[in-house]
Amino acid sequence: MKTEWLETLPEQCPPEDAELCNGSYYRIANGNPVDSADFFSQRKLQPDKVFKGSDINECVARTISLFSDRKEAERRLKLPKIRNASIALVELEPKDGMIKKTFGIAHDSWWRTIEFDVSQAKIV
Repeated sequence: MKTEWLETLPEQCPPEDAELCNGSYYRIANGNPVDSADFFSQRKLQPDKVFKGSDINECVARTISLFSDRKEAERRLKLPKIRNASIALVELEPKDGMIKKTFGIAHDSWWRTIEFDVSQAKIV
């Protein structure tokens, strides 16, 4: 069965070292309750932006940032740009896509499939 990604991914994306989703994660969300737009990649939100950073390529630009540790997500809420956001608990299963640890201990990059059910994510 072919995986249907939420958005078009470049060649060799997700990378070989990404794993099937399985577990609980935290997502910084603007909606309360959350909606699908709270689970869009930076590329989908900003299609013309040039992302800078040594570890940021087009594959990573098409991921959704998640945190494996709630305290790390809460720490990010201190940033002015997302100060008024909320934190959603997300339970991911293999059908929801692929995930890889990136950018620090508690940060994960998630490649979302169309199978992900947004309604199961709850503000905590």
